[in-house]
Amino acid sequence: MTTLYLSRHGETEENLARIFQGCLPGRLTERGREQAIEMGKSLLGVPIDCIVSSDLQRATDTVDLINNTLHLPVFTTPLLRERDWGEITGLKIGSVNVDDYESVETVAAMTQRAAEALHFFRTEFAGKRVLVVSHGLFMRCLRGVAEGKSIQEVERWQNCQVVRLDLC
Repeated sequence: MTTLYLSRHGETEENLARIFQGCLPGRLTERGREQAIEMGKSLLGVPIDCIVSSDLQRATDTVDLINNTLHLPVFTTPLLRERDWGEITGLKIGSVNVDDYESVETVAAMTQRAAEALHFFRTEFAGKRVLVVSHGLFMRCLRGVAEGKSIQEVERWQNCQVVRLDLC
């Protein structure tokens, strides 16, 4: 069995500004840095073999702060990136209708990527205990695929919230 500890990156300035971050790097706030440090401390006694992270800056910055405590091997992959908002990246959430833009990654495409990510974990990290650091929407999608639910059925992810997921 592979055990995933799914986590969202720390709070960013872009989260506070309520913009579509997508594949932007993102800048952790002071609170976001504190959240990451606290997550590292809270996981200190948990048996974890490695960290696998989105390659986007806000996730890797979170991992760096976590790993000041945990000292684990780190791997990054674009499979764990947030939803690609295409041409609306950087715009305020609620200022546009997402469905009006063909460049936005569809939920179906994100679901397919989540399925690929689960396959990646099952094959490349079989039997391991992995801390996964990614993004809110993508974590919901990943968990939904693993549990046979739609993204709408999975609760919103808080910054640096950790949820255990066992893959059989």
